[in-house]
Amino acid sequence: MKRILGLSLLVALSLPPAIAQQPSSDDTPASKDDVQALFTTMHIREQMRNMMDLMGKQSKQMSQDALRRKMPDISQKELDHINAMVEQNLAGFDLDGMIDDMIPVYQRHLTKTDIAAMNQFYRTPTGQKMLREQLQMTAEAMKAAQPRIQKMMSRMMEQAETMTRQAPAESKPTDPNKN
Repeated sequence: MKRILGLSLLVALSLPPAIAQQPSSDDTPASKDDVQALFTTMHIREQMRNMMDLMGKQSKQMSQDALRRKMPDISQKELDHINAMVEQNLAGFDLDGMIDDMIPVYQRHLTKTDIAAMNQFYRTPTGQKMLREQLQMTAEAMKAAQPRIQKMMSRMMEQAETMTRQAPAESKPTDPNKN
């Protein structure tokens, strides 16, 4: 659950900002080639790979912390096994497929003019700086938000456990002979 939340947040943070996007009178939809050109300018494949690496490191740490709180006597061998599983799942992640999935979304939301303006921005020194610094900014933002996310996740887990413990008691059939 934390990995999904983390990935969702990282992907949301990685999407291009609306900087330099002017209202457009040209409503011509962006083509697949337009979006791919934007992704090339943005170094999206490299950005996503770096984010996946970062997310893997952070999710392993968060998972270990949560497991240690839940199961104080968990062994390092068990934690290492879980880490290996996380790494294996991340290594098998279909990055190209995810990028292909993103193209139609960008096409639905952005016009040719939007893409051209974004490409123009990301080719500037400021745009390139934004792309270079984005991963570090995301990492710092995630680290800053980690205590808040952990607190929320702990509350959700406690609520889920409470609901699970209460469910069997609530679902027991009543004894008709007790009345």
